[in-house]
Amino acid sequence: MSASRRFTVFAGAAVLVSGALALTAALVERADIESELTARAQEALAQSRLPTDVVTFSGRDATVPADSRREALLAKAVIDEVDGVRSVEIAAPKSASEPHTERKAGLQRGIDEALADTPITFAADSANLDAAGRQAVKNVADLLTEAPTDWRFEIAGHVARVPGAEPESARKLSYERAEAVAEELVKSGLSPDRVEPVGYGATRPLSDSGTSSIDRRVEITVR
Repeated sequence: MSASRRFTVFAGAAVLVSGALALTAALVERADIESELTARAQEALAQSRLPTDVVTFSGRDATVPADSRREALLAKAVIDEVDGVRSVEIAAPKSASEPHTERKAGLQRGIDEALADTPITFAADSANLDAAGRQAVKNVADLLTEAPTDWRFEIAGHVARVPGAEPESARKLSYERAEAVAEELVKSGLSPDRVEPVGYGATRPLSDSGTSSIDRRVEITVR
């Protein structure tokens, strides 16, 4: 082999090696970014009391499944605020074809529709359910008591923002309302260890202002 031909072969090999090393470095860097963003996103979700195993990353782009549209929107809003995340997409879960998952999703839709038709309401500035609120809880209880006994339910209380109100007071009222609903569900036959009341105060408004009537609500999520 001539010297010039040997040089050409060596040069080509060097280019291939350099390309392989660059590709390896890029893949390692991508994996590190995905791992770091996953950890940040899971921490943010945990702080917001949302499931932490729902987010996956491809580079800086996140995906959350749409088992529950409301929960997916909440998770997206949280992850959007994580430093370094470029985008968040809501996608159908891979397990959507599994009967167990379909049944949970179907129950969640039924709960959401029931509460949209008849919201759980209370006497003003209190945790006392009014007549319409008690009926709303009964409607939902009929759905929950038919669910498998290993399914759990988060009862989430939310209140509207009030100028000058203390955040702790808002959280306390929202928790007391969630607790009142949980107690009614237990009276309807649901085991106490299957319901978890949580008070979010005025931290998760549905309206832009946070002062609308839709911000005063109780949500029930299948776990």
